[in-house]
Amino acid sequence: MNNGSEKSAFRGWWILALSTVAIALTGPGQTIGVSSFIDEITTDLRLTDTTVSSAYLVGTITGSLAMPAIGRWIDRRGVKFTMIIIATLFSAAVVHMGLVQNLTGLIFGFIGIRMLGQGALSLVSQTSIALWFDQRRGLAFGISMTISAGMMATAPILLTALIEAVGWRWAWAIAGSVVFVSIVPATAIFMADSPQSLGQHPDGQAAPTADSGIRKPQYTVGQALRTSAFWVLTLVMVVSSLLITGLTFHHFALMTSSGLTTSQAAAIFIPQIVGTIGAGFIWAWLSDRVSARILLITSQISLAAAHISYLSVSPGFTAALYSLLLGVNGGSIRALTSVLYPKWFGTANIGAIRGVATAFGVGASAIGPLVVAVGFNLTASYSQLNALLSIIPLCTMVAAAFIVAPKSPKERISSGPHR
Repeated sequence: MNNGSEKSAFRGWWILALSTVAIALTGPGQTIGVSSFIDEITTDLRLTDTTVSSAYLVGTITGSLAMPAIGRWIDRRGVKFTMIIIATLFSAAVVHMGLVQNLTGLIFGFIGIRMLGQGALSLVSQTSIALWFDQRRGLAFGISMTISAGMMATAPILLTALIEAVGWRWAWAIAGSVVFVSIVPATAIFMADSPQSLGQHPDGQAAPTADSGIRKPQYTVGQALRTSAFWVLTLVMVVSSLLITGLTFHHFALMTSSGLTTSQAAAIFIPQIVGTIGAGFIWAWLSDRVSARILLITSQISLAAAHISYLSVSPGFTAALYSLLLGVNGGSIRALTSVLYPKWFGTANIGAIRGVATAFGVGASAIGPLVVAVGFNLTASYSQLNALLSIIPLCTMVAAAFIVAPKSPKERISSGPHR
């Protein structure tokens, strides 16, 4: 390695930008993007809403099962190679969605876009950010969460416009092409596996410090899974993923039952987007300054408050408040999980560790719509259902109240817990 590499411009900010764009372009594999196509798919393939929802459930859960293996692969092969492969396969899976002719093809399509988009591409992108930032990781993820959430919020608008202009099949093809062209060439040019591979250090430091992530404890997957901190953090993520996805999937039914028109219900997504963007930056920024315990508890308070606020939802401010609180929870959880896993467990095996957590989160997002649907059938009231669902984040708050950052594997005997 030449001496000039030490003096070259810090690559981390370019990689942050690239990874942020990659996260945003997972939109066609996220519920917010797929929802734009549901009516067309249901009509053209002559399937019922229940059948399509079930296919989505199967595809999401099946895709989530691959996350631990994909995480280990990212750690072993590096983020540059794996991002190129994952983005290429994801773009192909998105194009495939425009070619499906029957239920079988639809299920395989859902497996592909959920596993490779919502799961793998998000995972490798967040892993790259974690590797390039340490002391400024909260700021980096705050910027990334804010920009990617804002960009992803445009997915339904852009995809709906594409569908109206060229039809749903060509819309999938164009979306897949945009993913490939936007990510793959840029990754080949700008991405690097780690700062050390370019003779640089996290955060652009001139040299590693005593607090640098290089010298922090590096957990194996097995060691991470034996800590209570991993499971509490993952539990909080799972609860948010399950409930937010469930409520978002049934958003229009929830809103219209409270007196909103369809157009008013669509407009209520705006406060949720605002909450997601704002909370993503604030909670990520605070993660470097405030106890994780407090941040996790306040995040769950926002979710419980969203469920309770639904009891008084009507057109206007109360509906906007409900939506805003859901967005705050979604943005804060994304930020905290992005920051805390590498902060607590190191970056040597972060892909594999986050792969396990992501499998649970993606699986929960698949079950959420079913939980809300079955709950409504049992209660016959969305208000009663939301009152009952508010108990879940309240219970998670109790678990979060007792969370402590894990000790180094070598310090478990000699050191006490630290926050």
